[in-house]
Order: sequence, then structure tokens, then C-alpha cells
Amino acid sequence: MKLGVILLLALPAFCNAQTIPENIPQSQLQAIISLPLDQSIKHREIFKGPLKSAYERQVSMIDKDCEAESKQGQQPYNICIGQAEKQADNDFAIFYNSLQMLCHDQDQLMTLQTSEKAWEIYRDTIIKAAHASWPDGSGASLAKCACR
Repeated sequence: MKLGVILLLALPAFCNAQTIPENIPQSQLQAIISLPLDQSIKHREIFKGPLKSAYERQVSMIDKDCEAESKQGQQPYNICIGQAEKQADNDFAIFYNSLQMLCHDQDQLMTLQTSEKAWEIYRDTIIKAAHASWPDGSGASLAKCACR
């Protein structure tokens, strides 16, 4: 039963569909940390690969997103930035969802989830401020992407 739950948690990390960040219940982490140490380590390995891949993909794109498209004009650039934003969202969700399963205890999990919630509030506030700077202009969506 525990292995089935663990595999279901890992499934989104291996699919190409859009993944969303979700706070896992403490019971899911508990299912892994309550196993004998060797088994717990083995099950955690499932989450390390997708986490590292998502992180490395995003780090490799720092200051490189849509370089070629920026020289082709605004429309190709906007399309590219929209796709880059979707990829970044997907990679973040994979990273965050996997990272939760690597927490060592319930306190660490709660701290991570609380920090993520605080970040979401900050991000949403910055996006609203950027959007207010471009109330009816075409730059509003690009400002939102830049904030994200």
C-alpha cells in the first residue's frame, strides 16, 4: 500500500502534462519517514531525479530565455515568453512537489509549505503592482511574465 502511494506521488514528475505545485499532506511524508532507514532512502531516490532535472533546466536558461525570438520581433518573443513561463511553472511544480517528499520531518515540511505560501503572496502582490503599471497597455502580460 505504501509503495502504491509513493508511486502515485512520483507519477506527475515523469509525465509531460502540466504539473501544479501542491502541498502534500503530512501523512504522505510520514509514510516514507516511518519506513526503516534503508527503505526510506530508497523511496526518496524517486524524487531526486525529477527535482534535479527541473532545477538544472531552469538554471541553464537564466538570461537565455527567448534570445533568438527577441531579435525576430515582439510577437515571436511574446509567444516564446509564454511558453517559457509554462515550462518554468511546470519545472517549479516538479521541484516543489519533489522537495516536500525529501523533508526529514513534519516540522521541516511545515516550514517549507509556509515559506511557499509566503512566496505566493509576495509574487501575486508584485504581479498586481506590475499590472497596475500597464493598466490597458500591451505590456501588462509581459510585465506579469517578468515578475513570475
